[in-house]
Amino acid sequence: MTALTTQPAAPNRDEERFNEIYETHFEFLVSVAMHKFRVPESEAETLAHEVFLTYWRKTGSIYDLRAWLVGAICHASRHYWRMNRRPDEIEDELAEERADPASTHILDSLPDQLAARQALECLTPRDQEILRLRYFDGCTVPEIAERLGIKKKYAAKLVAKCLQRAERAFTEGAKSSQNALKGKKK
Repeated sequence: MTALTTQPAAPNRDEERFNEIYETHFEFLVSVAMHKFRVPESEAETLAHEVFLTYWRKTGSIYDLRAWLVGAICHASRHYWRMNRRPDEIEDELAEERADPASTHILDSLPDQLAARQALECLTPRDQEILRLRYFDGCTVPEIAERLGIKKKYAAKLVAKCLQRAERAFTEGAKSSQNALKGKKK
């Protein structure tokens, strides 16, 4: 009986080329993932291996090897962070979740609210009521007319006049407060 001895198959040309490309570009791809995308080293190596596995499957359809490899590692790194969110992004998201949704825009609208309150305080109670119905309660002009027992056209005129009075009162109040500030500075 003769023993069959199997010799290791000689690597073919494709395997040699793949090994050469792997040796040449592996460290570069890992460094791109680590430095450009701040992927941890062990994960960057895994991403580089995945890029090379994809390269092995698509080797016939790649025209510019270096550009393809760089694009692939960039894409893989971005995908990594989409799947494994960065800790600082998670912390920011948790902070947003803890914030009271009703209070998120208070500081933005506070000056407008104060200005509206000052303007309304300068008006007669009837003017205040008309503007409150229209702009705070959201009543339409016909609804205001019905509540006040007046015609629709007259209600529309009243709303417009009340707005003009409020604007005038506010601008006069702003001018007087500016003059008061100027007087204190002298």
